[in-house]
Amino acid sequence: MTDYDRRLLPNGHLRALEEGIETRDDWEARTGASVGYPAWGLLYSLVLCRLKPDAFNLVIETGTNVGSSAIVLAQAIRDSRGTGILRTVEIDEANHAKAAKNFAAAGVSDLVEQHLGDAIERLPAMLEGPHPVAIAFLDGSHLFEQVIAEFELVEPRLEPDSIVVFDNTYRIAEPHEDQRVHGALRAIQDRFGGNLVNLPFCSWYTPGMAVWQRTPFEDWA
Repeated sequence: MTDYDRRLLPNGHLRALEEGIETRDDWEARTGASVGYPAWGLLYSLVLCRLKPDAFNLVIETGTNVGSSAIVLAQAIRDSRGTGILRTVEIDEANHAKAAKNFAAAGVSDLVEQHLGDAIERLPAMLEGPHPVAIAFLDGSHLFEQVIAEFELVEPRLEPDSIVVFDNTYRIAEPHEDQRVHGALRAIQDRFGGNLVNLPFCSWYTPGMAVWQRTPFEDWA
């Protein structure tokens, strides 16, 4: 859907990027293959509702691309009126540079710490420090082994009510192919348990967004 109300987007620069878009090629060129509606609104609301107003919130993203989703994440931190930082990693140097320009144009550079390189190699440094991970958005490589590896690195730093958001979760692979994010989510739930909600008709190709949380309610036992 391209003819929606751009006021639904949480940041003015994102609205500007989508101005006049009519085709998928235009969209991909401007936003880095990201789609504004409804995926960005969902991601924004999920993050805003999990951020703790009385704590420093560490948000992790893999797969910066040109920064569209990162702007959504950073805008949520700002609008929460709390404190926090987004650490995001991108493997492509050209996209990394484009993202920096987009962050400046969106007014969120002060909330974003960029990393360049492979997510598996860079995540240990991104996770360092005293703060647990409040939210992780794993949207780098969508191959099964990469998704599992990213999650395994992030998981020990999660609080019981932290959330991990996955993009491109719809099942598209044949049985003999790499099972990608859809298969990785099943493996994560088998191994780590937790609660998983999959929304298959959100986002662009591959559609779908999912949210994982270990413990939604405090254990009073």
